[in-house]
Amino acid sequence: MKKLSFKKHILLAVLAVAMLAATGCGVKGWPSPQNSEDMFSLSSVTGRRTGECLKVVVKVDGAYKNVQSLSLQYQADGDGAGEGCITCPFFPAIRKDFTPGSEGIQTDGSTFVFSECGLDTTKAYRYRVVARNSYEALGLVISDVYIITP
Repeated sequence: MKKLSFKKHILLAVLAVAMLAATGCGVKGWPSPQNSEDMFSLSSVTGRRTGECLKVVVKVDGAYKNVQSLSLQYQADGDGAGEGCITCPFFPAIRKDFTPGSEGIQTDGSTFVFSECGLDTTKAYRYRVVARNSYEALGLVISDVYIITP
């Protein structure tokens, strides 16, 4: 049996390290589910204020039957405790959850309608909607932040 020279051992070690390092090349981000038939998106979120109530209409594209819950997150803009300002980062002080099929939410196919009352009629509010998929691995769908004025 021939003895491998020291240079050949070094060369084999360098090649092995290079092959291991090359296997990680090209990775752009975390893997995400490819189950497009189970995923949905929020195509539109509109809010209308009537007195002390905020009525929100959410339209869903995709697998709307997989919407497990919708969460309305909102914050008053002002100087009080838990309130923010229009130029401040959005930090939702209040969250209200709505489950399709339960009291407080109406559904018409892929459209969900719910209301939150008890708002201060003199303050502006910022809000967003967060939808949870019944398949937890598919994650949350978060809307933009919207402003509703008195």
